[in-house]
This record gives sequence, structure tokens and C-alpha cells, in this order.
Amino acid sequence: MPRSTNARTSAALLAAAMLLAGGPLSRPVLAQERSHPDPLKLLEQADVSRNGWDAFEVMTVIRNYVDGELKDEGSFDTYIKGADRTLVKFMDVDVKGQYLLMLDDAMWIYMPNTRKPIRITPLQRLLGNASNGDVARTRWAGDYDATFKGEEEVDGVQCYILDLAARSEGATYNRVTLWVRKEDSRPRKAEIYLSSGKHYKTIFYDTFGVVHGRLLLTQMTIIDRLREGSKTVMTFTGYTPKEIPEKWFNKDYLEKLR
Repeated sequence: MPRSTNARTSAALLAAAMLLAGGPLSRPVLAQERSHPDPLKLLEQADVSRNGWDAFEVMTVIRNYVDGELKDEGSFDTYIKGADRTLVKFMDVDVKGQYLLMLDDAMWIYMPNTRKPIRITPLQRLLGNASNGDVARTRWAGDYDATFKGEEEVDGVQCYILDLAARSEGATYNRVTLWVRKEDSRPRKAEIYLSSGKHYKTIFYDTFGVVHGRLLLTQMTIIDRLREGSKTVMTFTGYTPKEIPEKWFNKDYLEKLR
């Protein structure tokens, strides 16, 4: 009899220890806490489809529509080097000689009729619903903290949902909810919010194409949630990896080009 009592006591103690240690008795709890992909890695992978190389040139065309009618159009020759240096050259005749320079968290616009460069922010509109940062600041991983929010289908595509909170002063937006494809981490959709919490824009990453062996973003559409009927389409062509002189990202040098 004493042996049987001791055996029952030992079994009870063992079961309690296993429960505290997360052993077999706690498996139902673990099943509810399934692991999910690392949100930062998903964000880094999503950046790849918007930045094919460490240094490259891309032609950006922005078309703004109101109630389906084309209202504005502009072309920009964009040079990107790393995560923190971008030079945007305005190509249209009426804005010839204008440049936009991003360096680290700072951004300036250069115009022929001004003596000094003008400090601007990534959030300010460049054309239509496209902000300066939509053209010049193309990497999320360095600008945002990412939190995994779950899974959802977007237009028949299975996606992971990430909540992005700005951690860099140079981040274009304060908060972004981003959907990336489960299959390959390509961005599918983004909801943009202002610091006030107001829903500002919806961005759809429409098409991708193979360029020099890499799958890169070729078109995205921005829907203005503050102005009904306003839509902006951005197309990206002529992706070219290239060596870009470091002096191009120097304010003093650009003043000589104006």
C-alpha cells in the first residue's frame, strides 16, 4: 500500500512539473500559439521587388486621374544608391532644372529660380496622390518597425498582414498596414494612415516584370481616401543597375547643375 501511494504521488508531481515546463500536457495551448514568419524578414524581402540593386536608375512616370479623366502627368529620372541616397531629376519641359535630393533622413528640392535649396518632407505631394517619398524613398525595412498581424486573402491572393510603425524621421508615412504575398513576399496592398489616425491612401502594387533577371515592381496605383474620385498611377521602366557618382548626392554639387 505505501508503494502504491508513493507511485500516485510521484505521478502527480511529475504531471504538475510537466505542465509548468510546457510538456505534453500543455500541447493544446501551444497549438493555439503557432509560430509565424519573422515580420522584419518579410519586410526585407518585400523591399527586394522595389530595389533590384544597391545602385540603379529607373524612369518613373506619374499620371493623376480625377473621376477617370487624366489631369496631370510627369516624368522623373530617378537614381537610387543604397537605402539613404536618392536623386530625382524632373524631366518635363516646364520643370527642367529641378531636382529632388534625399540624403539620410533629409530631403530638398532644387529649382532654377531659387538661390537656396528648399527643405521638404517625404509626405508632401509630388504629383497627384504621389508623395515625394513614394518616388525617392523605396525601402521599408530601415524606416519601420514591423508587427505580424495575421493572414488574409486580397483579390484571391493569400497574404500576410504587417503593421508598420515609423521609427525613422525620414519615413514617408507614420503608419502603414501592408499585405505581402505568402508565396514570395511581394507587396500586394498598403493602407496608409496619418499621425492623426485618419485613413489617407490605399496603394495597390499592380504589376511586376522581370528586368535583368530580377522580378521588379512596374506599376502601382494610389487611391486618395480624402478626395473622392482621385487616383494616381505610377509606372516604373528602364531599370538599370549602374555606378552612380557619390558627388551627385552632394548639395553643393547639385547647385552647380541648376
